[in-house]
Amino acid sequence: MKSRQKSSWSLSRRGTTLVEILVVIVVFLVGILAIAQIFPGGIKILNRTRNDSMAQALSRSQLETMKSRPDVVPEAIVPIEYRLVGATFQPVVNTAITPTTYSPLNLTGITNAGIASEAGRAWQLVTGPNMVRRVIAETHKIPAPRSMSPDPAVAAEFGSLIPLEFGPMDHNLGQPVNAAALQVYGRDMYRLRVSHTEATVKEYEFLLEEPNLPSAHIDVPAEINALYRLSFTATVNAGGNLVQRNLVGVQFPVAANGSQTTVALNTFMAPGETLVSVSEGSVRLARMFRQIAAVDVFDPADPFTFKLYNGRVGHILVNPALFNRYEERAGSKRQQYVARIDYDVRDWRVLHEDFRVSRSLPAGLTKVIKLSIPQIRTNTINAADGLRVMNHDTVMSTADFPNAGMEDVFVAANTVVAGANTTDLDNFLMVDTETGAQWAESFNGVPTMRLDKNQGNLTIYDIDNNDANGLTQALLMPNGAVVQTNVTNRTVRAYYMAKDEWAVQLTRNAAHYTSSYQNPGVGEFYVGGSGALLGQTTRIYFPPMDANRMVAFGKIRLIWDDGGTLREELIEGKELQIRYRTGDTITLPLPSVDVRDLFPTATTIVSESGTPEGLPYSVSDVRGVSMLSKVFYNSAGMTLSGTPASNLTERFEQWTREWSIRTKETYLHRGEAIQ
Repeated sequence: MKSRQKSSWSLSRRGTTLVEILVVIVVFLVGILAIAQIFPGGIKILNRTRNDSMAQALSRSQLETMKSRPDVVPEAIVPIEYRLVGATFQPVVNTAITPTTYSPLNLTGITNAGIASEAGRAWQLVTGPNMVRRVIAETHKIPAPRSMSPDPAVAAEFGSLIPLEFGPMDHNLGQPVNAAALQVYGRDMYRLRVSHTEATVKEYEFLLEEPNLPSAHIDVPAEINALYRLSFTATVNAGGNLVQRNLVGVQFPVAANGSQTTVALNTFMAPGETLVSVSEGSVRLARMFRQIAAVDVFDPADPFTFKLYNGRVGHILVNPALFNRYEERAGSKRQQYVARIDYDVRDWRVLHEDFRVSRSLPAGLTKVIKLSIPQIRTNTINAADGLRVMNHDTVMSTADFPNAGMEDVFVAANTVVAGANTTDLDNFLMVDTETGAQWAESFNGVPTMRLDKNQGNLTIYDIDNNDANGLTQALLMPNGAVVQTNVTNRTVRAYYMAKDEWAVQLTRNAAHYTSSYQNPGVGEFYVGGSGALLGQTTRIYFPPMDANRMVAFGKIRLIWDDGGTLREELIEGKELQIRYRTGDTITLPLPSVDVRDLFPTATTIVSESGTPEGLPYSVSDVRGVSMLSKVFYNSAGMTLSGTPASNLTERFEQWTREWSIRTKETYLHRGEAIQ
């Protein structure tokens, strides 16, 4: 009895066999592996959702900034591509590039060194978001002049500083800036509507006389040596045929004579053409700002001058004498002078954020700033094409030209201030917006700030550890001077590049459109049937770059069929979308608007004069009202081979399919600055 009880007790305490353990482990592993397979996909979805949220927020933020500053909004932001001119590659506007074109039309390959064959520079700088980056007429009121030093005891330039809204600027193969793209000019001058004997033009006025005759001319101010920018639409005689010509941005100098100078418009005609007449409403004249050397002193008697204070970042310094001058126009209040600036954006992947350095509470608490994108690019990790971008030391020891990173953009101050750069802050720069001074990344061998590149947290240190005099930083002037100053309450701009090719691109169709008898260019439209291009007579055609954008029409005259009776109609104040339409790819491969969207029975646009030459004038006061913000990111990579053509057509094209693009659009009219 006892023996059976003991045996029973022993069996109930028997251990698990090795086979049973192995079976349990196998079952457990199979289950765990099945569950684990869910996590990578889930993490990927979470990352995509997070990135999409950040992209939407960035896009919305850019448009809100523009809506809060309508006077700064450019007249247009247009596509460019590089073409070999002589021995150098030059950026030129190409209106055939559509909003969804992400590779230059003339590009044939990408080398295994990452260089776009027809551009002579890194492929990232000429593809994707960087296809559209020529800014036209970004407008700034002339700010109050100030010393460019935060410390009054330190001598510095004195003038009106204008930081470009979409900088940094492009610098072209070792040159500080693309001179062809950079133009600074004023508001369109006021056209007097009185006879020559009754008017003497002021510095912001001009007079157009005899516009309907071959002797058409303008009278312009000539109290000082000046350079002017002229645009107008003319009817010309070309070999016995009357054709229309649009002249845009023609520049001409005028020597000082103390009064005014007459300029004949027929002098701007092409060889073999003679002027017949000028469209009176198309004439736009603006005074150019003349660039002087950085070492020159501003002359109060020559106020329309500027210096390129920092061409890498995009800082313009205007003659301080212009600040106290005003324009007075009939029917409007006195206005400050403005500077309108044309330039090329360096790289939309260089993000920037403005913020004011607030006081830490309690005093002495380390100041921490959170950037919009948490993960910042590091130069120790290969770029999307598998290549290592140039770090700061490499830039300083080799050729200084645009590359896939941003270390060559901001080397000016670090060139003359030893030890001001740190590797930890590669792909990041802080600039004081009031003076254009660059924050030192290290001072006296001690870091001035620290950037957590995984979280996007910027920690700013007090370099003198003295709470009584505020948050002190070392600022580098472009001339190499170092100024220690309290940065509390100062406005600063942070430039940085993020991982995964993040880019924030803005595009805008032209603020003003004029008619054309030829393929329409920037700010031009073509009325179907009005010229050799033909096209449907109910459609108004625009350049491919304006596809899907909105335009507002002041007036359109059309004929419509009212049950067999043709009637004339005047349409006023309508907005329509430019898009590719059925039949356009055959008759005229351009995007258009169709008046049949307003009047389904419309048959044609009617000419006010009854002649084909009068058709364009039946469509008037055409304005672009569309501004688009696109945010790009791409976490994929590619490996470049030794065959440039396959790198473009296979590897690059495959890589572009992984782009995530988030778009926001707003309908934004230009502010008062274009009046």
